[in-house]
Amino acid sequence: MNTDLKAGGRRRGALFFLKLLSWSALVASAVFIVIWVLGSREEWMSKRLMSVAEVKWQHDDYLGAIRDYEKLIESYPKSSLIPEAYYWKGLTFLLYLDDAEVGVAALKKVIQLEKARGVSEHSLSARLHLAEVYEKRLKRPTDAISTYESIVAISQDKEQILASRYKIGELYYEMGDMDQARVEWDLIVESAPTSRWAPSALYRKAGTYFVTGACEAAVPVYKMLYTTYPEDENSDFAKFRAANCLEMEEQPDEALNLYKELKESYPNPAMIRQKMESLNALIRQAS
Repeated sequence: MNTDLKAGGRRRGALFFLKLLSWSALVASAVFIVIWVLGSREEWMSKRLMSVAEVKWQHDDYLGAIRDYEKLIESYPKSSLIPEAYYWKGLTFLLYLDDAEVGVAALKKVIQLEKARGVSEHSLSARLHLAEVYEKRLKRPTDAISTYESIVAISQDKEQILASRYKIGELYYEMGDMDQARVEWDLIVESAPTSRWAPSALYRKAGTYFVTGACEAAVPVYKMLYTTYPEDENSDFAKFRAANCLEMEEQPDEALNLYKELKESYPNPAMIRQKMESLNALIRQAS
């Protein structure tokens, strides 16, 4: 008798436990469904808002588009479209509403959000726009350099990387930091000697010496350019500047030889003839 009672109690306990599990599963399923429905509705509504904003944008209703982007951001903060909404908001302020500061803030938000979410759909493009705005409109070269460096770090496009590196060199040059400008341009020549950026980098590097009168340092760099890349558009200009330097260094014979090589190809042949006549006279006088 006692054994049967104990067995019955165990069965009732097991049934109760099974019922409890079933109810728990049902509750969990219901919660999941509710969350899924709400999430799906939020995503659907945010896509609808984005589509409406796009139509307004295409019809030049930029203020209307901005209102929809901001409504999406405020109403559906968990939507996957939030970074895209910030991106188009930022671009609209930069391109059409002439408010660089608001545009910059929105594009920085894109980068922050996509990094947190582990995606990078708009981050690179946002950085490209930021770098250009910092450089050309806000005149903040340090921020521009930092942004170009981030492009170099994350981009998979070799041409884009080289263009950004070249731009970094230009910005350092404009800031008067010739040493760092040379470092940036040297990196291009070393890493991509067959690229279209390499001869331009050499020309700019040599120019950092030329403008300060450091001809002894400039001539070897110019020579590397016109001997390694003779067909490059800067080759003749490099040869001309090297000849100028040799004149200043009182090496008339070497300068004359370079001018002779330029007499058929330099854009200003009259100047070359004048240079050659002066050097021939100087050489005759010296002898």
